[in-house]
Amino acid sequence: ETLFLIYFIKVLFIYEKLLQHRKSLFHVNYHKGNSMYKPLISVIVPVYKVEKHIHRCIESVLKQTYANWELILVDDGSPDSCGRICDAYAARYDNILVIHQENQGLSAARNAGLDRAGGEWVYFLDSDDFIREDTLEKIELFSKNGFYDIVVAGYSVLTADGKLVPCSSHWKEMDDISEIRKKILLDNLSNISCGKLYKKKLWDNFRFPVGLLNEDLYTCPEIFSRAQSACIHAESFYYYCHQNVNSLTNGGSFKNCILSKYSRMWGWEEHARVASKLVPAFERECRQKAIAYAIKAYMLNQGNGILSPKQEAEVKTYLSLHKEIPLSDKKEWQRTCIIENKYKGFMCIVGRLYRIVFNMRNKIRSRKINRHVQK
Repeated sequence: ETLFLIYFIKVLFIYEKLLQHRKSLFHVNYHKGNSMYKPLISVIVPVYKVEKHIHRCIESVLKQTYANWELILVDDGSPDSCGRICDAYAARYDNILVIHQENQGLSAARNAGLDRAGGEWVYFLDSDDFIREDTLEKIELFSKNGFYDIVVAGYSVLTADGKLVPCSSHWKEMDDISEIRKKILLDNLSNISCGKLYKKKLWDNFRFPVGLLNEDLYTCPEIFSRAQSACIHAESFYYYCHQNVNSLTNGGSFKNCILSKYSRMWGWEEHARVASKLVPAFERECRQKAIAYAIKAYMLNQGNGILSPKQEAEVKTYLSLHKEIPLSDKKEWQRTCIIENKYKGFMCIVGRLYRIVFNMRNKIRSRKINRHVQK
């Protein structure tokens, strides 16, 4: 019996050692995130009038140290050589897919990419921007083997004169989803879709709003409300390029200026809707911002006729529906004038003067960008 007991104890000891060894192997493999978890990442790039920049964008994806990716290039009816450039890359690389469609805008192009994406994750990249060569590898590691639903990574801006300006070095790194949602709702964390890694399931039955500019302002609150977890990393991986004269960031046309303010009205209204469910204390502030953009869109449209009669009526209706929201004395007077159709002649003069000033500033900005690009 004594020998049997000694033998039994030895067997238990050996079995325990084997279990510990197995656990240690699992721990190493799991936390390294190298051999066990290498999900497909779908990189979605809308393409329109960027023939001077598209090569840099695509090449930055091709140079990625992370191997399991697909690149979806959506040619949104670009009138230049972008379509042919995209097709040439697709002919050389099996993991590059090109979609050609009639021009429908950035939202429709991204939506087309989402419809074709086969990855567990999606990453949005604009065609005049580019990313660091270890971007996909690092942000996949930041996801902690898929634990987080969204990875928010830092970014820098490449200015017109070629300077790289870090924009996220002041960020506080965190993974408190409730605090991150609050930052998104008040736009204290950039409401930009690019440069973030998303679980594709977050986009189920939800897409970018076709027909609106500033589409990211509209989509970010809903996407972050769907996420169960997220993390923020301040390190810059995404590079926004301000060297494209056709970019909305660089001013764009006066038409886009007005449509942008109209779209921001709906974007902030979406913030208010999501805030009413998640953080009711923020609902009023979000709606005040929506009203401010509604007033700007309406007043600057006078004498210019950019908004359609339907859009202009939508703005007036929106302002009428939210008369109870308190505003500053100036904005309160403006809202009342719009609702009651007062001082329309004065508004027309202001709108036309603003257009003249806007176009002058835009010409100066375009000359400056072209001068630096040519250098």
